[in-house]
Amino acid sequence: MPTNTDIAAERANSNINARDLTFTLYGEDGAYRRKLAFERADKDQAFEKSKKFSLMDRDKLYDEAIRMETVVAQRLQEYGYNNSKDIQTFLDRGYFLSAVFLGVHPFAIHFGGFIPSILGQGTPEQIQEFLPKAECMEYIGTYCQTELSHGSFVRGLETTATYDKSTEEFILHTPNLSAIKFWPGGLGRSCNYAVLMAQLVITGKNYGIHPFMCQLRDLNTHQPLPGVEVGDINYKFGGNALDNGYLILTHYRIPRTHLLMKYAQVSPDGTYTRQDVPPQIAYLSMTFLRTILVTASASSLAKAATIATRYSAVRRQTANRDGIERQILDYQTQQMKLFPAICTAYALHFSGAALQSAYNDILASVGNGDMSRLSELHCLTSGLKAYSADISSHHIEVCRRSCGGHGYSHASGIPDIYQQNVINCTVEGESTVLYLQVGRSLVKFLKKADSGEKLPPALAFLSESSPPTAKLTLRTESTLDFCVSVFKYNIVQLSRAVTHQIAQSLSTNSVNLEAALALHSLELVKTAQAFAQYLTVLMFVDGVKGSKLNPKEKLCMLHMCEFYAIHNIVEESGQFLKNEALNAEQLSQLCQHRTFLLTKLRPNAVALVDAFDYPDRLLNSCLGRYDGNVYEALYEYAKDSTLNQHQVHPSYHKYIKPMQQAIRAKL
Repeated sequence: MPTNTDIAAERANSNINARDLTFTLYGEDGAYRRKLAFERADKDQAFEKSKKFSLMDRDKLYDEAIRMETVVAQRLQEYGYNNSKDIQTFLDRGYFLSAVFLGVHPFAIHFGGFIPSILGQGTPEQIQEFLPKAECMEYIGTYCQTELSHGSFVRGLETTATYDKSTEEFILHTPNLSAIKFWPGGLGRSCNYAVLMAQLVITGKNYGIHPFMCQLRDLNTHQPLPGVEVGDINYKFGGNALDNGYLILTHYRIPRTHLLMKYAQVSPDGTYTRQDVPPQIAYLSMTFLRTILVTASASSLAKAATIATRYSAVRRQTANRDGIERQILDYQTQQMKLFPAICTAYALHFSGAALQSAYNDILASVGNGDMSRLSELHCLTSGLKAYSADISSHHIEVCRRSCGGHGYSHASGIPDIYQQNVINCTVEGESTVLYLQVGRSLVKFLKKADSGEKLPPALAFLSESSPPTAKLTLRTESTLDFCVSVFKYNIVQLSRAVTHQIAQSLSTNSVNLEAALALHSLELVKTAQAFAQYLTVLMFVDGVKGSKLNPKEKLCMLHMCEFYAIHNIVEESGQFLKNEALNAEQLSQLCQHRTFLLTKLRPNAVALVDAFDYPDRLLNSCLGRYDGNVYEALYEYAKDSTLNQHQVHPSYHKYIKPMQQAIRAKL
């Protein structure tokens, strides 16, 4: 089928090379490896049914997903995607799995949480013992933290691990209903092992949360072991190929050596020793997952923006004086829906890459005994995870609406993307809880700055208090400098304001610190959101400025940075004006410049989403097809409805016809 003429014209008339942008996003080698992983999944007939996962009933969906997991295990060996210690192989495996399942799958947490927990929390000897069995799928595991009544408040977990030195075992126990482990992915029916977080108790003393390797099922029969009750938690809002589960442990014993002992050890006689490390060490697995979720949110939004932008190039509506209907992508109102989504997807992508780099650097420092930046890492990962999940979910919904009635159809692909993405607002820390943690951290860092302490790199700006000095000239480079300084000053002012309010409450209301913080929760959340937004602007700008692009592509990317920064300032203008980060005249200039930038981005809109380089398989959308043949695809999709298998549905003879006959008999 030939390519739609409108979308072909969009690509022909673009003044940038989409492939160059693809290389900038993923690296030239990374882009090729990513494409190869996608193609391997796309060409494999064993994975064809995943395109219709969301149309299957639960049992059939799970059965098909598990069948595919067994094929995946073979393919991972065949393609060399099994080395979990190599970051590029880890990425390649992630690309392959995302293309196979088009979303979450039964073994998702095995790869994303269980294996990283072994690597991050185990000793070299434990890694040598457990990792090969996990990589070859003898051990299929999950990360078991959340309980029925506790999620983000990790210290409040109730599951206990009591040491019995007479047998050198830990006794794992669920003390009450609220302590039931609830939600871990793959726990319901798939996994036979878990890295389980529990309160470590030795001779009556609680040493806090620690990670344990816990076998749940017999390795031959897959039956739950004595003392283990495990099951699936039933239907969810989305992602139902993943068997999220519950777990009850009744005085269940595991060997002493199954405490992951990289940072804390229990000797046979019950002696507890811990390296002089911050408590955040215990949560490194969760921190790693948060870095992944930033990139996952960026990816979800990139897909939705690709679908909506391509459809908007093909869809025509309302004739002009010549009787020609305009592409809806030409309407300014449509551009104001889509261009913020496109730019945000890019911003989150660069933020995810920068966060991953920071995580790797800080983890390397931790490996060398330097724990000084763990608080910074917690602040970065928590803030960016929450913000990326929230803002991507918002823009995905805007993209769906921008597609009109067809956006509501499953055929658009966007409902599935939204369902898969919105869980990121909750998993590994609900957004509001994370914002509160980040807000409190900012207050602590500001106090340190005021006392003359040196702050870690990402927070060093809190030591600055001068208003923005960069002038607004509306030339790209200077506009970006101005906007970054405005964001920076705004977050400093917000941090100072909430710190002052907390201090006032402590001095005048006769309350303790916890109560004072609770009184100003709204301000803490607002401050944390502004901080995360500032990070995305800074990381986007730094990423683009540091890229090796040709002049045309670089200018286009800088225009996106401008648009993203200005759009966020305008949308939160009250906050910026209140904090005197800019004045009314400057805001007016930025509003006008934002509208001007729409005209700069419009010619390259389709090329910008093409650069994300998602094949049709991953979009799984009639509206977002690369060839633009939207209406042909929608017609074929409609004909494929199971209701169309019978021209006259059996329900007509069972119900409608007897009803009509009964009515006629009474006339």
